[in-house]
Amino acid sequence: MSKSNILYKPFFKDPMTIIRICTGIGFVLQGMNVFSSGYMDGHTAIFESMHELPMPGLLAYLSKGGEFLAGVLLVLGLFTRPAALFLMINMLVATFYALGGDIFSTENYQAQISWFYVIVSFAIFLSGPTAYSLDERMANK
Repeated sequence: MSKSNILYKPFFKDPMTIIRICTGIGFVLQGMNVFSSGYMDGHTAIFESMHELPMPGLLAYLSKGGEFLAGVLLVLGLFTRPAALFLMINMLVATFYALGGDIFSTENYQAQISWFYVIVSFAIFLSGPTAYSLDERMANK
């Protein structure tokens, strides 16, 4: 008995490409807040409330600016692994330090979303540059 192609064969050669690009777009949209002084005032206040952190204003801008830049890099598929590693570390800090790390709570959805971004960033880190990436084009030259 032969297996049906629609059930067992992939529709797309490299689905991680779609995940990389969509994740990158998500981080670009989140990181665009770095250009909004009103938003960044609140974001900086969150960092200032964590008294152990040195230079909370700078760290707040590095966090959001890094999300924006790493998101652009993921969309382009340029420096994919370093960008994914930065995002994974950034989201780990957000999940377990800033948001309390309660990823199984039914009330703390922000920690769950951050944790999801950790997992996706880790998967992108492991898969590396995928199809339709500048990393792949540079490697093939």
